[in-house]
Amino acid sequence: MSGRDLPSGDSEEGLSYSVYRGHRSYECAACGRRVPRSSTGAVYVLGDGDGSRGRRVEPVCFERAREEAGLPPVPPSEPNPVSSPDSGSPPLRSASDLRVRPCGGLTAEQVAVLRSAGRFPPDSTADEIAFGLEVARRIGLDVWLGQVKFLRFDPADKIHPFVGIDGMRAVAERSGQYDGREIGVELAKGPDGPEKPVKAVCRVHRKDWSRPLVEEVWFEEAVRKRKDGQPTRPWVEMPITMLRKAAEERALRAAFPLQLAGVFGEQEAPTEGKE
Repeated sequence: MSGRDLPSGDSEEGLSYSVYRGHRSYECAACGRRVPRSSTGAVYVLGDGDGSRGRRVEPVCFERAREEAGLPPVPPSEPNPVSSPDSGSPPLRSASDLRVRPCGGLTAEQVAVLRSAGRFPPDSTADEIAFGLEVARRIGLDVWLGQVKFLRFDPADKIHPFVGIDGMRAVAERSGQYDGREIGVELAKGPDGPEKPVKAVCRVHRKDWSRPLVEEVWFEEAVRKRKDGQPTRPWVEMPITMLRKAAEERALRAAFPLQLAGVFGEQEAPTEGKE
């Protein structure tokens, strides 16, 4: 592969890489997965340094980045002896100037970071990420700061925006009409003795409304549960705080429907695993 085979442009960023076969265990610089040791597996080493110092990326992540950049797949290597970056041997293939077109204004490396940080699903496409970034721009929230992230309710679903409580407060403040909120939590003594939250009531005031918007959220309806049916850790350790957040999210969305149309609250995000 040569530099003339790759796209170029003022908005693209150069990225050097080399290909080796055989490697020690390493952490993929794109997705963070721990890749086990292999005597024959390929590894892509990013950067201008030698193989022992560059950032290592597993083939599936490297190919995904090329696909998003609009580049053709890397041609398969002919059978070669082991050429490990850990042995100081030369790479099977190297390219001094890989140019990558950004996705939604981002480089392929930045896109990989957003995925690994949970801002987008690991299998999100370039079009989905570009769409998500445009949605974030329109509602004025920062994906990098975690004010909004994009998830699926199930593997076959499209991505949806989920806005945390800090993001919703920022949208409300920026509207110029937000005039504060009040949250009350009703407690009741449980069968084992201690008081437990039963429901929360949030009142959101707007400067252009004579009366507040009131939302009531019951604990049994709002509590997030794991796949085994038990409450997630935050709802066990901080039930009152979580119930207050759930009520405030719902009230802010109802009080500012134009600014928060089409988004879900963080408390509505799909639960994965047992945590």
